[in-house]
Amino acid sequence: MNSQDEQVSPLLNRIKQALDTSQDTTSKRAQILADIGRLQLAVETPLETIYRIGHQTWQNACVRIALELGIFDMLVAKREMSIGVQELACANGADAVFLVRIMRVVTALGLCAEVGFEIYQANLKTEIMTVPQAAKLPEYMHSQDYQNPTQSTTSAFAYTNGSEFWTHLGKTPVHSQVFNDFMATRRQGRQRWYDIYPVGQELSASLSSADTDTPGESNVLLVDVGGNRGHDLVELRAKYPKLVGKLILQDLPDVVAHAPFEQDDDRMIEAMPHDFFQPQPIHHAQAYHFRAIFHDWPDSACHEILSHTAAAMKSGFSKLLISEFVLPDRDTPLFPATLDIQMMGLHAGMERSEKQWRTLLDSAGLKVVKIWQEVKGGEGVIEAKLKD
Repeated sequence: MNSQDEQVSPLLNRIKQALDTSQDTTSKRAQILADIGRLQLAVETPLETIYRIGHQTWQNACVRIALELGIFDMLVAKREMSIGVQELACANGADAVFLVRIMRVVTALGLCAEVGFEIYQANLKTEIMTVPQAAKLPEYMHSQDYQNPTQSTTSAFAYTNGSEFWTHLGKTPVHSQVFNDFMATRRQGRQRWYDIYPVGQELSASLSSADTDTPGESNVLLVDVGGNRGHDLVELRAKYPKLVGKLILQDLPDVVAHAPFEQDDDRMIEAMPHDFFQPQPIHHAQAYHFRAIFHDWPDSACHEILSHTAAAMKSGFSKLLISEFVLPDRDTPLFPATLDIQMMGLHAGMERSEKQWRTLLDSAGLKVVKIWQEVKGGEGVIEAKLKD
């Protein structure tokens, strides 16, 4: 067995074993994708690797041209229908022979489907390419002298659309509805925060040590801040039916109004309208949970949110749980690194490294207890407490 076979065989076996397991989790897919990347490097000759990397510049140029010609928008507008190259050429004035050459690359990258001879159709990846601020990001960063964005009101999204992301959602109810529906379902089939964090061990079965000086608050087990319609709380309760204490959902009034808690007869899940930029009204809960909140905001906004939360926590009792990507301080995988750029474009937000998380939490009077994470560079749960 040569050296290449020694690398390839174990990778193939590991990929096959992962595919043979019925469980579909984020960590499983992350491991498969990582092994596929290693497999490609093992099979490629050194020259092929250099060619692949060198050609990415030309591939990016083709994608940029397709964006500027509005090809992805046209394909998505047709949805289930296909479009021939002549129709594309008539719509944008480009030469048909030139378009065929560009579309060879675009389809090979999987950004749309080639369903016939010089005939194209949108797929799920095509829709992602219609996000306008992605195409505008280079222009926007040039206008900002390539300084790190620190205000959502001047993000690439705001530059492109005339208002920041959340204001835009508020002005367009249709988009807001789509966004909330997406947030309610986007983790189906993916690992949940309570699959990573040992809820049964770390959230006590008794709240007897809670502060009883404040009526109605000492029996709160967990506050899900910015928890959308409460999908996480419903599933958490279903998985851990013996948990003691109330679960509180907090989000903006028009969001929690659609929380499906009328079937919760014992009222152990409650919806509460709340803006997390305002003081936290629930004091001394055992845990305050934020899922995919802080990556939407720059550090200054996160500091404000965290400070309100810290002011409501009880020293030695309350926990802060943050469910987000925790990037390694070096060798970051491509997906979360790219997601970081997306957050920068949408919100002037960011995916944070372990060092950045520790610095941010420290600035709000909080200390990291442990980072629960199954895949390096993947999603995890940061457990923090008030500093001593």
